[in-house]
Amino acid sequence: MRAAALAGLLAAQVAATPARVVSLNLCTDEYLLITARREQIASVSRLGADAEESPLAARAAGLATNSGRLADVLAARPDLVLTMGGDRQASALAARLGVRLVALAYPQSPAEVAMQVQRVAALVGNPAAGTAFANQVSALTASAPPPRRGLMIGGSGLAPAMDGLTAGWLRLAGIAQMRGGSIGLEHLLAAPPPILIRNVYRPGQLSAAQAWSQHPALARLNSRRIDADGRAFLCGGAAMPGEIARLRKALS
Repeated sequence: MRAAALAGLLAAQVAATPARVVSLNLCTDEYLLITARREQIASVSRLGADAEESPLAARAAGLATNSGRLADVLAARPDLVLTMGGDRQASALAARLGVRLVALAYPQSPAEVAMQVQRVAALVGNPAAGTAFANQVSALTASAPPPRRGLMIGGSGLAPAMDGLTAGWLRLAGIAQMRGGSIGLEHLLAAPPPILIRNVYRPGQLSAAQAWSQHPALARLNSRRIDADGRAFLCGGAAMPGEIARLRKALS
């Protein structure tokens, strides 16, 4: 009897495992790419397959891509759609058509990222992948170096908040973000941080924002300068364990 019950439970689990999963958002693209079997992925967003947007884009090579709109993927008949953030119209459309849409909240800490990866892994029937990622984050947390004062800046001199997701990942690299908000060149020249981390996104793209982060004055600062991969920090999600390991090595 127990064997029959167990067989029935396993059969139900197999039947519940989605065969066609779609992601509409860059951040859920990355979650899906590290947890799902390739044959399960019906499509990811165009950004998820763009090497200038995601460090995990190589995993999406050859996969179908979508525009990020629910209406555009309905013809693929997905049995699970993943996205991040609220979209009332998409939620209403999914409910009306009986499409299973899971909209994840924007995570606020590395621990929340780990929980979300575990949730996606469970949804696609591969909990081991979620556990492996959570173990990576736990190991990084347990081995975090003593924090040193530093400042990450991105385009136009914008610094991530001191208590947000980016700052949480930086702490695992051994950096305590000194301040957030808009940072002027004059402030940096007058009070240079001990460590300056440039969050470099699309380095080959000429724009006012990128020109700021490459201003010659920054090279004259009495700061230790490190470049971070802005693609990983864009979501602060599935690509971050590798980026934190790289930053630790660069800071050692």
